[in-house]
Amino acid sequence: MTYILIGIMGFGIIHLFDLVAICRVRYLKPLMWITGTGLLVFAAYGIAVNADHIDLPVWLTGAGYLLMAVSLATLAYALFGNLPFRQTYLDAGIGQDLVTTGLYGLVRHPGIYPYAGVTFSMVILFPSADMLMAAGIWLLADLGLIWIQDKFVFPRMFAGYRHYQAETPMLVPSIAVLKILIQKRLAFIQLDKNKTYIRSGNMSRNVELFKKGEHQEMWQRCCGFIDLSIEEFMLIQKRLLLEQLEMVKKCELGQKILGGTNPETLEEFRRTVPLTTYADYAPHLLKRRMEGLPRKPILWQCTSGKSGESTFRWVPVTSRQLDEIEPLIFALIFFSSCQNRGEIKFKEGDKVFYGMAPPPYATGTMTRVLPHEIFEFLPPVEMSEQVSFEERTKVGFKMALEDGLDLCFAMSSVAVAIGNRFSGGGSSSTLNRKYLMAHPGMAVRLLRGMIKSKMEKRKMLPRDVWNLKGMITFGLDGEVYREKIKEMWGRYPLDFHGCTEAVVIATQTWDYEGMTFVPNLNFFEFITEQDSIRSSQDPDFVPPTYLLSEIKPGNYELVITSFHGGPFIRYRLGHLIKIHSIRNEKLDIDIPQMSFIGRIDDQIDIAGFTRLSEKVIWQAVEKTGIEYVGWTARKEIEEKPVLNIYLELKGGTGLSAQQAAMLIHKQLKKLDVPYSELETFTGLNPLTVTLLPRGAFAAYKQHQVAQGADITRLKPPHLNPTDDMIAVLIQPAEVPVVTGEAVKV
Repeated sequence: MTYILIGIMGFGIIHLFDLVAICRVRYLKPLMWITGTGLLVFAAYGIAVNADHIDLPVWLTGAGYLLMAVSLATLAYALFGNLPFRQTYLDAGIGQDLVTTGLYGLVRHPGIYPYAGVTFSMVILFPSADMLMAAGIWLLADLGLIWIQDKFVFPRMFAGYRHYQAETPMLVPSIAVLKILIQKRLAFIQLDKNKTYIRSGNMSRNVELFKKGEHQEMWQRCCGFIDLSIEEFMLIQKRLLLEQLEMVKKCELGQKILGGTNPETLEEFRRTVPLTTYADYAPHLLKRRMEGLPRKPILWQCTSGKSGESTFRWVPVTSRQLDEIEPLIFALIFFSSCQNRGEIKFKEGDKVFYGMAPPPYATGTMTRVLPHEIFEFLPPVEMSEQVSFEERTKVGFKMALEDGLDLCFAMSSVAVAIGNRFSGGGSSSTLNRKYLMAHPGMAVRLLRGMIKSKMEKRKMLPRDVWNLKGMITFGLDGEVYREKIKEMWGRYPLDFHGCTEAVVIATQTWDYEGMTFVPNLNFFEFITEQDSIRSSQDPDFVPPTYLLSEIKPGNYELVITSFHGGPFIRYRLGHLIKIHSIRNEKLDIDIPQMSFIGRIDDQIDIAGFTRLSEKVIWQAVEKTGIEYVGWTARKEIEEKPVLNIYLELKGGTGLSAQQAAMLIHKQLKKLDVPYSELETFTGLNPLTVTLLPRGAFAAYKQHQVAQGADITRLKPPHLNPTDDMIAVLIQPAEVPVVTGEAVKV
């Protein structure tokens, strides 16, 4: 029994090692673990030599030696290989970041398994009642000390340990964790067209600068593009375009798009290379063929195809593009919190709410590019990608209540939905008193928020609980929700414009007004709105384009050419943007300022969740059984974005706008899953029906004939009619009419 007690004492001394590390007592760390290990070995040797042995078969003894060798090797790797040896066992203090990779990616305490193997092999090699008792007691002692470490010690030693607890099992690896580990290993070993990008463990220069606090150089590397003159901006654009052309000329896809031309200058490129759409790339990209591209991609990302279709639009991303995206993400973060040039308020370990779509969507790719060794994501990114969007939001919300929140990075509609649930008391239904008592940090924040809101005689809002350093939102309706987000969260959101094909196009800066173009991801050309509309109506018309240095305030369709080995050449995004000014006078930024208006093609984007096509809306109207003359629809901005369907009923149809809206809404939910999910998650009912006067479409036709329009323009388009078209439709017709009314669902 004496040796068993000596072994328990050895365990105790080994685990005092953690307290010594916290207290930063010099030279005592190595003394603790060496002494404790020595006592354990001494105790085991004493029992092996002095106890009465039991005879076992020879083959079992051989198995014992094999188990001992494998277990000792695994234990040595878990303790000395997977962890940095000098920092963990020799240097004063804690000294190392939390290790969550290797064996520690499976469970939080992987050493228990090889240690159990060692004790079991000792029972086989030195079989006795004393050795069996010692092995059992020591294993239980190890489990007890592990529980103490995990519950009380490690959460105080390591920033982010609670998130590690939420992500990784304590002792028994889950199937989900094993699956993630296998996927990571496959992704590391083999790059195929279906892989998910796993960030390299090598620290980038930007991360090094951030960790060292070299803020001036960090700002210049990431945010310096806002100090470019328009001439310098265009020099960068031209240089990168010519580099891209050299890659394009040598690949199968590029040769197909160039059509036998060999442009050597910017002018020749714009004169000889045709404008393109996704249809020109679909045979290559939809199959995710890596051969024939300007550069081999490191990953593929996608966006949903047209509403009602099952296909996605796949887009390759190269390693060089990812390298260029990282500093832009840092720029977004810095702009979201600063008040002046060069000001960086964020620090290592700040907590970030992750409210974007996971890979293979573009926003998920952006989040993965951001080094996770700097910030704590709520919830951790890899965990986020294994659960549903709504579940991830709930988990991140609870983590932020417990541990705090510094940066919210989410879609605009998601930020508003969280605020609505917050003010509506959604948290109270899931956080009972017992749960709050077990999470004192959460209870304190909620109590503080409740007191603040009661004092101001209003419902509790996110700004009562958190004091954010920054908020970054993404979505086509960011401008719509701008003031509402400010009211809910206590600060304006930094909005940026991007898409799957172009990633980041432009970003707001610290005045939260117009967006500044980014020079180093895409080459920009612009088509005036009038020419864009004309080209959609006349396939033979080739619209002229303008460079960024040539445009004036007004509305334009955006055309891009990918840099850094991307696939797109003079690609029409279908994005309609507004140029507010040719420079930002307030912040002295000599680059045109833009905002996003909407899509100029045949889809209507609602809240960033769904894009409804003409076909799906038409099907929904038809499936209602409503007898109608004609319809047209567009997105309109009221207190929130809405889909307004202008509908002329046939004579004798006794249907109100409210009834028509309910019928169409029901069919749209059946036809388009994202449309249905929009209402489920955000509570947004985006449909409005306006009943047009009887004879509206006939009167429109007469108006167009009187204006000399050709036969293709006698009816308004089904999607996105202009204000002038709507004005003609809603004016009283020459036949008996029913006054138009607008009713929301």
